[in-house]
Amino acid sequence: PRETAANWYNTCALEYLLPIYQAMHVELISRSVIHADEVPCQVLHEEGKAATSKSYMWVYLSGTDGEPKIVLYDYCSGRGGDHPIKFLAGFTGMLQCDGYSAYGRIEDVVLACCLAHCRRKFFEAIPAERRKKQKLLDINSEQAQEKPDDKTASNEKLSAAQKGVEFCNRLFYEERLYKDLPADERKQKRLETQPRIWEEFWSWLETLSPTGGSKLEKAVNYAFNHKETLMNYLQDGRFEISNNAAERRVKSYVMGRKNFLFHNTVDGARASATVLEKKCLSPAKKYKLYKSSINKSIHFVQRSLSSSTRGQRVIAQLNLSRE
Repeated sequence: PRETAANWYNTCALEYLLPIYQAMHVELISRSVIHADEVPCQVLHEEGKAATSKSYMWVYLSGTDGEPKIVLYDYCSGRGGDHPIKFLAGFTGMLQCDGYSAYGRIEDVVLACCLAHCRRKFFEAIPAERRKKQKLLDINSEQAQEKPDDKTASNEKLSAAQKGVEFCNRLFYEERLYKDLPADERKQKRLETQPRIWEEFWSWLETLSPTGGSKLEKAVNYAFNHKETLMNYLQDGRFEISNNAAERRVKSYVMGRKNFLFHNTVDGARASATVLEKKCLSPAKKYKLYKSSINKSIHFVQRSLSSSTRGQRVIAQLNLSRE
């Protein structure tokens, strides 16, 4: 039955796969760069909350530090700052994130705000008919990209919102040229070209007087409110200009959510967070942890199935897979 299979999934995840998750968590906190993001989810049966209320799945992953990648999900009942503070306890490096104020409560970290979020604010301020024609340069695109015009502020063909997007595009174009360079060299190349673009951007923003309550005003305020953290990536070549790496992991969860729609229980949500992980520890440690966890999971299912003929067939299949 589906309910029995779901219970097996939860038990195996929370009792036998959890040690792998915990080992990855310890390793992640020791890294120098972490990306973070969060996405709403729904849990039907959670104490003190209505079935229609929002919960959140947080994602944390290692950055461009030359070490094996780690991606962890963490289910929480809300979106408050206490959740990332608890998960990231002991972390003292660079935290790459969006402009959500909860991340600002985390102590002993350097925040690097995502330029893609800033650009999105200006993009949303472009009228719909012009928005369709507006290009958004992507660092990881394999398609050839034309270098943006350097005379962004004086281009009379562009609206103010479009100019904001183009300033960001110029920075993304430069980043694409440097993305495969070693960290020290990437930092050097950035400092040769990008501070000038930032100076032009801030000077141009000072000349604007957007209508109160408009989308353009929100974009301008967002940029000014995060001026320092938007530029913090210039401090180290290991840091990224955007938090797109975390957003891609969020999309992975969202794609799965389109199929399962919601979590029935808190245990189910936590089990999903435990299983939805990607890591690469040292080969010896990885093999030992996986072998122990998978064997325990198989033995648990075997005990549950041993009383039925159908169950015996499933046991035979599991044994074959283990071999």
